[in-house]
Amino acid sequence: MMILTIVSLCIAVGGIVLMLRGGVPESVSGLVYNLSERMRWAWSGWLIAVALTLMVPLMSALGDVAWLGWLTVVCLIGAAVTPVFNRDTRTMHYVCGIAAGVISQVCVACICPWWLLVWLIWIPLIAGTMGALNDSEEMPQVLDGYGVLAAEVMCAVSLYGSLLCVI
Repeated sequence: MMILTIVSLCIAVGGIVLMLRGGVPESVSGLVYNLSERMRWAWSGWLIAVALTLMVPLMSALGDVAWLGWLTVVCLIGAAVTPVFNRDTRTMHYVCGIAAGVISQVCVACICPWWLLVWLIWIPLIAGTMGALNDSEEMPQVLDGYGVLAAEVMCAVSLYGSLLCVI
């Protein structure tokens, strides 16, 4: 299980590093809509690979509530395939992505709730953004349009961290 978790983590980080070559996106999942048709397929394959390599360790770590891991993976795959097949609306992609994020954090709460403390990082991020709103000439906004990316990263860090602790 440890090997699959590390493989999934490497695929996820490797894909993000490749995507960062074009600059920092406002979100990992929203990046796909700026890609060409061919690259959308590659992005979808990347996210499916991340989800499938994560499935077995996640479901194994969850035990009696393994269905939560399965549901997380289904939502990730849904977020992966909707940009390729559903070009008219982003709604289904966003619904699947948000559901995957929320359910993944329920999984973290079941596996190792201490990893939910990662979300405390929001406090200085929000405080910095609020401070920038009060005095925008001296202080730049901390999140500045990257709030979704920050949330996606925190979901991933807490999920992989919890899996690496128990496996």
